[in-house]
Amino acid sequence: MKTVKLKVNEYSNDEIERISRRFNLSKTSAKILLNRNISSFDDIEQFLDPDFKYFESAKNYKDLDKGCKRVIEAINNNERILIYGDYDVDGVTSISQFVVLLKKTGAQVDYYVPERESEGYGISTDFVDRLKSGEISIDLLITVDCGIAENEKIDEITKLDTDVIIIDHHQCREELPHAYAIINPKQKDCPSENKHLCAAGLSFKFLTHLNEYLKINDIEDVLLEYACLGTIADIVDLVKDNRIIASRGLSRINNTRIAGIKKLIQVSGIKDKEIKSYHIGFMLAPRINASGRMDTAKKAIRLMLTEDEEEAQILALELESLNNARKEAESEIFNEAVKKIESDFLYKNNVIVIHGYDWHEGVLGIVASKLTEKYYKPCVVISVKDGTGKGSARSLEHVDIFESLNACDSYLEKYGGHKLAAGLTVLEENINSFTNELNNYIGSNDDEEYYLRADAILGINDMNLRLFDEINNFEPFGSGNQKPILALRDVSLKNIRKVGPEGKHISFMLSNEGQSIPVIGFGKITLLGKVLSMPKSFIVSLSENLYNGSRSIQLILQDVEDREELDYKIDAGKLKTLEFLINKSKSKIIRTDIFMLVEKLNKRYNTKITAEEIICMLKKAENIQYALKNEILYIKK
Repeated sequence: MKTVKLKVNEYSNDEIERISRRFNLSKTSAKILLNRNISSFDDIEQFLDPDFKYFESAKNYKDLDKGCKRVIEAINNNERILIYGDYDVDGVTSISQFVVLLKKTGAQVDYYVPERESEGYGISTDFVDRLKSGEISIDLLITVDCGIAENEKIDEITKLDTDVIIIDHHQCREELPHAYAIINPKQKDCPSENKHLCAAGLSFKFLTHLNEYLKINDIEDVLLEYACLGTIADIVDLVKDNRIIASRGLSRINNTRIAGIKKLIQVSGIKDKEIKSYHIGFMLAPRINASGRMDTAKKAIRLMLTEDEEEAQILALELESLNNARKEAESEIFNEAVKKIESDFLYKNNVIVIHGYDWHEGVLGIVASKLTEKYYKPCVVISVKDGTGKGSARSLEHVDIFESLNACDSYLEKYGGHKLAAGLTVLEENINSFTNELNNYIGSNDDEEYYLRADAILGINDMNLRLFDEINNFEPFGSGNQKPILALRDVSLKNIRKVGPEGKHISFMLSNEGQSIPVIGFGKITLLGKVLSMPKSFIVSLSENLYNGSRSIQLILQDVEDREELDYKIDAGKLKTLEFLINKSKSKIIRTDIFMLVEKLNKRYNTKITAEEIICMLKKAENIQYALKNEILYIKK
């Protein structure tokens, strides 16, 4: 495991004071804003009050007004309009926005969403062939969340006397498709400042401008809810217009009148909760995505569009069932992958590359994310069918997986993605060579240490409800506006234990100068060894604990900063007891649950020893070899 070091940005006291006084914020909150490059009073006001009065004009988007006028022409002439979108939440909610508005106008509108496994991402060859054969007949094609890289297919479609409007947020190539209109802020000559809008956000921008011509009543709040779902689920930076869409959209979703969203909230078990970005990202979005992963995204679109409560209930339950199937497939592949990783010692490599046969392609990315979290290494998960492997890669901040794949492209059929996530296709015969090349590249370009940023270093007394309430006003959190990360130093650890049904979480108290604060590390049992080794800093986020109507602060463990040298005074009596127990064993390797060991020592020898003390003593002892893997301690005699 790599050495973790903490980085905290430094700012002048004058700059911090200026913001703190002007907006009546703590100095910590001022630092948080500065860490997000929000420093001018105008930007801070917009951040604290994400209102549509700050929304960028649609006129700043190249081709947007031109595209709107073409849609109006199509409506007036009763032309056949088709909305073509991706099978993820961004695509589903973009399609839903167009269909729900255009239906209100009486337009001839339909939608098409490709099947993940048979057609894949983007404009499918099958779709183009069906257009050519006349099986599908349209006058205007609007692509959402795809199309910007489909130059050849767009050319084929336009030759059929079909106009194409592209609404996409992906990176543009040097040569753009020959479409009637392209709405993508990443175009070189697009003056828009909001380069981070996803397709759902762009669709909302397009349709609200279109509605200035159409003047359909009571529709924009509905569009906003869809746009909010897509924006948060697509993990785009929640800044400027995205923040407005997410913030105002969440307010609407918490009072939704859309039957499908209402039923989805119910089956997700969050009916009585305040819906925040977390609930969309981890509760609603996975269920919508499960439709496209495990079956067809058409079910998710039907759920979004239906006005029938009974149908909405049926479809929501179907998505719940598909999500459970997704979890089962994901768990099966994950467990199989872990077994192979452990038996073949793949966790010792610089990157973990694992493949299996006929693994469900729809869950590979999720499995890769979980393996990356478990082993704290970049992971590539590949499913092989008929001699060809399709894979998903996930990485960590200190390893650019896209650049790494680029260095090994001679072994790949195709690949794409970004720093933290990528997809790839590789022939089965090339998997081993690709694995070796990728390991060598990452090993030669990887540092032995990586840096984790925190917004501020605080004391226990600073972790209070006032700060929590201030930070809570910075919602919604997500990419570009991460939940604030704080660091604690010079604290002592006590009462550590594993918790949860399977013992995957750890709980403990941190203390300093008579003050204590509880900490919970969800899924952080893998950090147990580091937590017990007297780390330099505990890196945490704030949360609220409600009990019997009383509010208190609880910290959520994110990571720890390693201490370069262990300066620990060994208690000779306790060390003697530990050595006695080790020498007493007849086995060459002692394998024990460290929490059981602590209990055994204290009960039998009345030592009052702690797990922290045991690890520190073993770490400092020159004549003892040990390893702590999760809660299992291995001591070699």
